[in-house]
Amino acid sequence: MNRFMIRSATTPGAITVKAQADGLKAASIQLITRPVKTENGLCTILPEAGLPSVLTRGATPATPSYTLSRKALGVKSATAGANAEKAGQSYDDNELSDWVNDGKLTTAWIEYELAEAATVDEIALKLNNFRSRTYPLIITVDGKEAFNGTTKPTLGYYTIQCKLVKGKKIRIRLATNAATGFGSGEVEVGGKKLDDGVARDDAKAKGALSIIEAEFYERVK
Repeated sequence: MNRFMIRSATTPGAITVKAQADGLKAASIQLITRPVKTENGLCTILPEAGLPSVLTRGATPATPSYTLSRKALGVKSATAGANAEKAGQSYDDNELSDWVNDGKLTTAWIEYELAEAATVDEIALKLNNFRSRTYPLIITVDGKEAFNGTTKPTLGYYTIQCKLVKGKKIRIRLATNAATGFGSGEVEVGGKKLDDGVARDDAKAKGALSIIEAEFYERVK
């Protein structure tokens, strides 16, 4: 789902908007612009004048409009290789705070204890510098490897598909130094730099593992 804004020229006619993305079916829409009478540079009618109203959606269905495919797993506690007293900030639902180690690869790990044993299917991580940095991670559940790979730059959360391992303790470890230099320095319309995590410069701390939010999920069968 997306939205776009068009500023037309002074000549009326057809405008075709096309959209495509990997893994999705391409789509297009054609819009017809019409001439508008102006007086002294001002339009004499409101833009919405004459637009039809559509009230045909009907009543809300009595049955659920969605199918639950996964459930969130509660975290009982967390410890870490460094700054363990701040480990809770990595799952506190506050995206202005995070947990980060001391920049050393040997301490770049954090371990979560779930409220109860579960089969972990997915882990959603919001990592600091999510637009510009990738993290090679090894994730274990009760000591058994559930993921070994590298995250990709995202607009926020990165969802990891795990091997199906049941347990209570989930350890996320930085395997090797994180890589920086991704992203294209996009800015908002007003010129403000787009968000890339918490307000701290980790660019030179390649052994840093910084987690803003960690969420764990089990598939609903």
